[in-house]
Amino acid sequence: MNKIIKLLMVATSLSPILLTYWFIEQVKIYDSNCSVFENFIENVSVGYGLFLFTIVLVIICLFIIRLARKQLESLPIEIEEIKTADNESISFILVYLLPLASGITDKFNLPILIFVAILFFFIVMTSNSYHFNPLLNFFGYHFYEVKVQGGINYILLSKKNITNSKSIKFAHQLTEYMILEKN
Repeated sequence: MNKIIKLLMVATSLSPILLTYWFIEQVKIYDSNCSVFENFIENVSVGYGLFLFTIVLVIICLFIIRLARKQLESLPIEIEEIKTADNESISFILVYLLPLASGITDKFNLPILIFVAILFFFIVMTSNSYHFNPLLNFFGYHFYEVKVQGGINYILLSKKNITNSKSIKFAHQLTEYMILEKN
């Protein structure tokens, strides 16, 4: 179950890239002689697959968190050290916006998107690197790097602004190195 959750969390973290490509597709066909509403009606089908897949990934992300809270065992933890790790997500968000930096091209480049996605999956799935999901930031979660009793480091997801490490007593283990604070 741990590997499946990690795989799905990595997959859902790609949704901002898909949304960016959908936006690029919309900008390419935008007619400045028409209103925003007219452009929407006229071009609603352009890039709809990217937008639809983005929505599906957002739903999957929410489902994983909800399922984890209900189904995963609550484990006691004793945090020795804690520091915020939200700033790490900023670099990921910048990477997600890179398609905009390349400018609006005449053609959507699916092979490049697939190559980047496969490379991203390979790096995250074969390492113990932290994988920050901007959707979690969007839904109000904060990332904390914590060291628990025994010296193991985890990334803790919490909706709280944690100022006292002793306030966290239980967590659900999402992946090998990611835990979700129990409410």
